[in-house]
Amino acid sequence: MKTIPDYLFYLVVFFSFLIFFSACTEKIDIQLNEAENNRLVVEGGITDEYKIHSIKLTRSADYFYNQLPKPELQAKVSVLTDSDTLFFKDGNNDGIYDSERFFSGIAEKSYTLKILLTDGSEYEAKTIMKPILPMDSIRCEYAYEFDFEKNDFAYVYKVFLYALEPPTYGDYYLWDLYIDDEPQTDTLKLKVFTDDMNVNGNYIYNFELFRIKPEKLKNDPATIKVSMQTISKAQYDFILSLMLETVFKGGPFDGPPANVPTNLNNGALGFFYANAITYTQTIVNKPDK
Repeated sequence: MKTIPDYLFYLVVFFSFLIFFSACTEKIDIQLNEAENNRLVVEGGITDEYKIHSIKLTRSADYFYNQLPKPELQAKVSVLTDSDTLFFKDGNNDGIYDSERFFSGIAEKSYTLKILLTDGSEYEAKTIMKPILPMDSIRCEYAYEFDFEKNDFAYVYKVFLYALEPPTYGDYYLWDLYIDDEPQTDTLKLKVFTDDMNVNGNYIYNFELFRIKPEKLKNDPATIKVSMQTISKAQYDFILSLMLETVFKGGPFDGPPANVPTNLNNGALGFFYANAITYTQTIVNKPDK
């Protein structure tokens, strides 16, 4: 009696499993709700600086859309106070609406953003500009510390803040960094934001804000400038929620996805702010090699 060789037996078993599992696969086309994902997104606001202010309008897109957001064009945009109306125009047809004139916000005043789209949709957001105390100073320290990105020790400039925090509870802050007037924190994940929970009414000293790699300093000496904005609790919650859903995501203890809050109505996304801002700067000399 002839028997099947072992290698033929294993080949038969292998191809049987292959046919079985390939027969169980099926292409699935995920039907996304494109209408729900096509919503107005608002980015921008005003400050107490006397300048041209800008508000950016775009459209949201579904998960698989891999291009730049589409700009919202030909909208009517304005910001209202109790005594004035500031109109915005999209002069470059790119969805960035600039104020028609120079304007500076005033602390403790209420500001209302109104947007009218070409399809008749109307959107609105309201906020109040909180006052701000100036920073005393910043200090830069040249340190030799462990760099987790390089997995080795490296030199770095550390920027420290000195300022008095007001005695009222519920203050929120946002900091940006400039080197020789060039913005270094043009994305949200590079900015620093916090509340006054642990420092309310105290003098803040040696509070580390930023770290600067030496190669970032092109000039010698270089001017290091920091801006500080007072932001509303609503804007703080917006920034924190956005970070929790993006940059801070990926750990084993992450919660389920959640909608990012907004101060806009009618289903729009994003945030409209009115913030007071202050600046301080220092000069840094490169160390001798």
